[in-house]
Amino acid sequence: MPSATLATPVSATAARDQLVRYWLPPLLTGIIAFFILVAVGDTPVIRSGGMALAIVGVALGLRRMGAMLCSIAGLILLMIPAFWAQSGGQFGDFATVVIALIVAFVAMVVLSLALRRPTFGLGIGIVIFAGLFWSQIGTPQSLRLGGFVVGWLMFLIIDMLLMTNPHPSDSAPLIMRLQGIETGKAREDGSYAAQPYHTLGILLLYAVGILNDGSLVFLAPTVILSLALTKNRLPRWYWLAMTILVLIGLRGFAVDYLQLRDYQFLIEKWRDADRWFDVSQIIVRQFSPVGIALSILGLSRLARWYPVLGIVTMFGYGAYFMFGLVYVGPYRAILMMPLFIIQITWMTYAIFAIGEWSKKSLPQLSPYVSWVVYGLYGLIPLQMLLNITNVVN
Repeated sequence: MPSATLATPVSATAARDQLVRYWLPPLLTGIIAFFILVAVGDTPVIRSGGMALAIVGVALGLRRMGAMLCSIAGLILLMIPAFWAQSGGQFGDFATVVIALIVAFVAMVVLSLALRRPTFGLGIGIVIFAGLFWSQIGTPQSLRLGGFVVGWLMFLIIDMLLMTNPHPSDSAPLIMRLQGIETGKAREDGSYAAQPYHTLGILLLYAVGILNDGSLVFLAPTVILSLALTKNRLPRWYWLAMTILVLIGLRGFAVDYLQLRDYQFLIEKWRDADRWFDVSQIIVRQFSPVGIALSILGLSRLARWYPVLGIVTMFGYGAYFMFGLVYVGPYRAILMMPLFIIQITWMTYAIFAIGEWSKKSLPQLSPYVSWVVYGLYGLIPLQMLLNITNVVN
């Protein structure tokens, strides 16, 4: 995240090489997750592909913390009980998978070459694959499609806020250094305007998510607040569309998740101490007390260095904690996935902060001392994997 100086212009070839290096760790993390889901989780190939893409989105959102940390964070998400519970099932038609991937890849290549915007082309390719993924294995209220949408929404939100509200020592965003696809210049305070792939991508993904599952309305405070804090002047039609989506989400949540008797229950029982304890236990079961401690440290550091991102993630966390309190039904932990992704973000930033502190405290051992810190963090998904495979209890 923080770096020493602003970037200087680079050649198109060098910039694209940087882009490949930037995307490679999240993509490799997704590939590793895919093979773990297939080999260990006995998950159908197309379902594994969709779940792995959600991992890629989360890892990409945390890429500025470093290649190692973003990969570890993605694997932690893969291994938490709420995410892993979606693995398994019977294998589907492999030909369908091949067709979906080929169509998405061709669209990505054509748009990247035609528009000279590889990020936009990749985004369209992902959307096409998601559509095919939904049409083949997804249904309304598809939990796996919801996970995919949330993973990439969080990437867009984090990337947008780091670009529009950077720390003074941050380098210029890589997307701005790619010749031929620059879409804006730095403001007086060193920040950049949110890009179309942010705003339109958020609107598109949120629309897909809301139409799929009304419970995603609990992410509305995070989405709306993040857009409002970008300092961009968005057109009226954009806010109108977002308002319509929120109303659709509210109706969908009321119809799909609540019954008439539940309204009185929510009013009277959401303050019940037992329900607070129950939701807290769900969170602890995902990450252990160590993860909870790391997330508290990470939030405190994030609120200091990136206050806007800290505020937005706190709103999202609070909204889904409230969802856990008021929702009575199956799959509660899976539906709380946005909360878990935010918690992983805080945990990972805590490790990043500890690594930076260790390098400054022991400069003679830099950067190796930070690698030790990251390696210890990597033991968390390893322990989770051993638990899943019953190597340890």
